[in-house]
Amino acid sequence: MKHHDEDLLTEINITPFVDIILVILIIFLLVAQVIGPVGFGIKLPKAVHGQTLSHKPITVFLDTKGKLAYNGYYVNENDLAQAIRKQVKDNPMIQVIVTADEKVFHGRVVHLLDLLKGLGVSQLAIHVQPQS
Repeated sequence: MKHHDEDLLTEINITPFVDIILVILIIFLLVAQVIGPVGFGIKLPKAVHGQTLSHKPITVFLDTKGKLAYNGYYVNENDLAQAIRKQVKDNPMIQVIVTADEKVFHGRVVHLLDLLKGLGVSQLAIHVQPQS
């Protein structure tokens, strides 16, 4: 006796595909957290008397080309200002760390610090690499 066409599997099982996509997503998220400033190609200046923070502040990146990054994404000054305003509104005591490459012009860093101060950030810091 012949099998009928009704016995054939006519559905596609997408569960293994979804599992693989979720694993890739988790790996991507973990790698994105580890990359941090290195992902933006920033070489931090060295300092002997730097301090370690016990809480997680906001970090604003400034690369050698003068491009700003916030929350892992490149942004322009207006977008950064809007995001910082919201953070200050939610927490007036928020601390912002400026992570600038050691080759960025001093004037560009001062401009960024001035912008942040004008947005109401009262606690500012500059990210440095501990010197051995």
